[in-house]
Amino acid sequence: MNTELNKYHVSYYAWIPSYRDFDSDDTTVMATSKEHAKEVFRELPISKFVKGEECIQTELEYKEMCDRLSKL
Repeated sequence: MNTELNKYHVSYYAWIPSYRDFDSDDTTVMATSKEHAKEVFRELPISKFVKGEECIQTELEYKEMCDRLSKL
């Protein structure tokens, strides 16, 4: 069983109480897998405001996505 914690980037669309509107936002969580990252994220207070499915990426996946977007 993998017990090493890794950083996962979680992007989501949610009701942001301080904005009083929906917006996309992101955060990072420490977890052992993507499935565990989803569980950890769902324990955060903001998760109850999420609309739709959150996107969970490893640090490498997130970095590669940012690199591709910066080339556009």
